[in-house]
Amino acid sequence: MKKRLSILLLFISTCLFSQYTETINSNRPGTSHGAFSVGRDVLQFEIGGNNYSFSHANLNDSEIRGINAVYNIRYGFYFENLEIFLKGSYNTRDIIDNYKYNTSQKENFLAEHSLGLKYLIFDPFKNKKWHSEDLYSWRSNKKIKLTDLIPAVSIFAGGDYLFENNVHYDDQFFYLKKENFGYQDQNTILPFIGIATQNHFLGKWVIVNNLSLENFGSDYNKINYIFTLTHNLSNPRWSIFAEYQIIENDIYSDNFFKFGIANLVSKNLQVDLNFGGSLKNTPSNSYVDFGFSKRLDWHRDKLPIDRKKLKELRDKLKQEKRAEKSNKKDSKKVGKHNKKQSRQEKKQIKKANKPQRKKFLIF
Repeated sequence: MKKRLSILLLFISTCLFSQYTETINSNRPGTSHGAFSVGRDVLQFEIGGNNYSFSHANLNDSEIRGINAVYNIRYGFYFENLEIFLKGSYNTRDIIDNYKYNTSQKENFLAEHSLGLKYLIFDPFKNKKWHSEDLYSWRSNKKIKLTDLIPAVSIFAGGDYLFENNVHYDDQFFYLKKENFGYQDQNTILPFIGIATQNHFLGKWVIVNNLSLENFGSDYNKINYIFTLTHNLSNPRWSIFAEYQIIENDIYSDNFFKFGIANLVSKNLQVDLNFGGSLKNTPSNSYVDFGFSKRLDWHRDKLPIDRKKLKELRDKLKQEKRAEKSNKKDSKKVGKHNKKQSRQEKKQIKKANKPQRKKFLIF
């Protein structure tokens, strides 16, 4: 019984800290990491294609135009709040060099890929007092509470792998600038680490913040900050989003604005359209992106037991342990008493037999 209870407690604890949602939980159409994972035994594909163009005023308006196929594969395993992800892209681009050689060339290449893990370390929605609905006040459910400002927090870490030497440090114009400024090539493998926070407001607004340190261990560390705002429309299948991203690096720094819309086709499929660009001209940047997210759901729900039930089971297990210890003590006492009694009985028998032996010897 004790073993069964222990297994059941472990089983329930996993259930209580579940990340799984009934509908797909996608990072698209933005580029930030949400704080929550996809859930254990869920495989998710987030795929898109974009048409982009860059122009650099300091390089005599040299241009880069291309098509980029991007993907992010996410899988939840072992723990509900743990996921592994692999993301990257394949590029086809035309480079028009107006700066040095006045040439144009076409390139096809596999761009930088990232492999990493993300783990949720704090989930405020587990606290029912903070996020339960007030059944007696409609108004209190329609206003932002102080507890809404406490975000879910996750950490992510991994490594970037550079397959080909076309784009370094996210700078599309790296090779046009390299000879003049003496920049060093990016290392083939570089680590990254970051933190993601997520807040929900009024059931319709979601704010995600990412702050990461990338390329550390090289001469050109990169700080990457992303702010994403998502809003569910009156038709819950539709949502809109806005995103702002800042990249800080000694070789290439930039900021991007992105806007988009997403539609939930089914609980396991989402499609989206987004566009964006930068406001500066060193370089200027614009893009249009269309994509989708598809979930393969092998998740299995566990027993729906609440914390009160879990506490009752824990208390029961403790009582059984105490009872077992008490029974052991009692059995030891009984054993000692029986041994003592048997020794006394043996002594009495010896005493009773002694006189008879003497009589027998006389005769």
